[in-house]
Amino acid sequence: MAMRMTRRSVLGAGAGLASAGAVRTASAQGSDMDALVRAAKAEGEFIFYCAATENVAKRISEGFEKKYGVRSKFVRLGSSPLQQRYAAEAQAGAITADVILSAGDSSAFAAEGLKSGWMVPVTEAGIGAIKDGSFPASFLRGASAVVQIQPWVLTYNSDRVTGADVPKDWPDILKPRFAGQIIYSDPIISDAYLDHWVLMLDLYGPEFFVKLKALNPRKYVEGVAAAQSLAAGEGTIQFPVTPPQILDVKRRGAPLEIVMPPTATGVEIQVIVSNPAKAKKPASGRLFADWLCSREGNAVLNADPGIAGVYDASALPKNYVPAKAGIVARKDEMRRLLGFIA
Repeated sequence: MAMRMTRRSVLGAGAGLASAGAVRTASAQGSDMDALVRAAKAEGEFIFYCAATENVAKRISEGFEKKYGVRSKFVRLGSSPLQQRYAAEAQAGAITADVILSAGDSSAFAAEGLKSGWMVPVTEAGIGAIKDGSFPASFLRGASAVVQIQPWVLTYNSDRVTGADVPKDWPDILKPRFAGQIIYSDPIISDAYLDHWVLMLDLYGPEFFVKLKALNPRKYVEGVAAAQSLAAGEGTIQFPVTPPQILDVKRRGAPLEIVMPPTATGVEIQVIVSNPAKAKKPASGRLFADWLCSREGNAVLNADPGIAGVYDASALPKNYVPAKAGIVARKDEMRRLLGFIA
């Protein structure tokens, strides 16, 4: 049985913490921050790897520079290639990213990074909102911290699906009416997809996948191509998708609408900090992580409709199911159930 959290409870674990328990006084923290800002400005520029969409990476890069005058460059990749690239560079002794914004089993990736000495626990990175207790504890993952949730939703082409045919929950897509018209992507492009498919297995069992495959869905190996196909009318329903994926296409005039089922998981974007002893621009990286975890920076990160920040869970489904750690080990199982491998 999947663990469920309501929108209210997902913030509750960290909502009432008082700053009185902070180890340092407010004045000492202010002094530390002033020194960190000076050090970051002296570094001038840093690099972060980002699994969020490019418009998000650009927005936070610009917002951070406006706040602190420190420039950044980013590399935008899906979570799997992002983690593989970082690991390869770290193993070669050439860590490039001072900060990582990753999804898809990031907790396990960060924990492995700690063991290898590539990273430091986010709770020990001197992040102000974590030190003073204002950052919701329910979003701390030990080595990393969740700073954004993009709930998995389904979308449909409103030119082709209307009235009673509009789905409201995941099982609604299994109607014979949608034979040959369902679109989904191969989880190999991002481990984050696995969270959704494991939840479907937990909720509905293997029979859900049997019925789904019987409808001869259209399988894609790339998420953007899948959304474009739906917009062109080459299918009627696509799932799972995140709101930013669809809203970007919809803004260009595509007849797409989003449905958020009552129970869902999501893409949890987590911030991970490289080991200052090995990072090229450690002060800038730490300051950037600090800003993303603050109310101000988190609001900039989560300015798009349909995504949730850690200080406002109103964009989450009624019953949100947190992503599970270690789920990458089930990749072949999920791909087999979906028909991508035999």
